[in-house]
Amino acid sequence: MDFYKKTIFTVLIIIFTFAVMVKLVEPVIEKQLSNIFKDKKLSKKLSKELLNSTREFTPEKREFYKSALKKIYIKWKPLFIEVKNESELEINK
Repeated sequence: MDFYKKTIFTVLIIIFTFAVMVKLVEPVIEKQLSNIFKDKKLSKKLSKELLNSTREFTPEKREFYKSALKKIYIKWKPLFIEVKNESELEINK
């Protein structure tokens, strides 16, 4: 009889521990999932804002985007050159 009591007690303790662990981990998982979906919403919002802002190019917007694109191009140009060279090598093979 003691064996069955110990077994039932152990099973109940395991179930209780599992329930507590699920309750402790649930907020963390929920926060991670909300962050994933929030990032997607943010990227959609940014892309929509970018498209809306480029519909009418005022001279100020034109200069702003021109300077931003120039900075990006200067920073990424070595990578573009490297990709171009590697592509030409693969094409020539």
